[in-house]
Amino acid sequence: MKKLLYLLLLSPLLWSCDPEEPKPIIPVVETVKVSINPTYGSQTFFMDSVYTTAEGYKVKFTELTCYFTLLGNGTNQLIDAALFNFRETGSTLVSKPGNHLNFANLTGKIGVDSSLNHLDPSAFPNDSPLNISNAGPMHWGWNPGYIFLNFEGKVDTIVDATNNLDLSFSFHVGTDAYLQSFNFENVTWQDKGNNSWELPLKLDLASFLSNPLSPINLKDEHLTHTGAGQESLTQKVIQNFKNALTLY
Repeated sequence: MKKLLYLLLLSPLLWSCDPEEPKPIIPVVETVKVSINPTYGSQTFFMDSVYTTAEGYKVKFTELTCYFTLLGNGTNQLIDAALFNFRETGSTLVSKPGNHLNFANLTGKIGVDSSLNHLDPSAFPNDSPLNISNAGPMHWGWNPGYIFLNFEGKVDTIVDATNNLDLSFSFHVGTDAYLQSFNFENVTWQDKGNNSWELPLKLDLASFLSNPLSPINLKDEHLTHTGAGQESLTQKVIQNFKNALTLY
């Protein structure tokens, strides 16, 4: 009887000594960021600042906006669409949870892929850059779709010591014919700490204007809205942009 009583008194103690169930391990979530960092040749770029072209013109950029779509690496998709707007959001193109090891290469489209370009812009999710409320003036209307690239600014084409930037330039490129593909291979992601990784790209605006194979002379080539008769300059603008965008 005493032995039974002893066991009954001991049992709660035995139960209380059971090891606790192991706590679940919370997986580490990385953040991957792709940035586009404008320069003007070797100079740091600032919106609205004045720079000098190869012709000696004074120039300033007031708008730098461009769509990118289908960013990824093979079957690993980073994002279906991103809007680069340097004035509004700085150098950030995309920042989201992801594993940088899945993106040893980065491919995509400069512009809006034809699979997305002609869909109803009001039907995209509210947080999509393709939603009409986010696209704003970067959408032309149902038929032509989105403006892929919008670069605007002012230029002084009289070479002297005076900055009289009285001539406007406006490059609006769109339509499926001018969609550009890009492929950056063996990219190097930078460890920014706190499980954050960044892939910086460089956009050289001096190279954009003075590409040796297709220079843009702002005195005569200062306007394209991708209309009839503007094909030559439209092709220059989008091709020069692609060539001016490189790994940092």
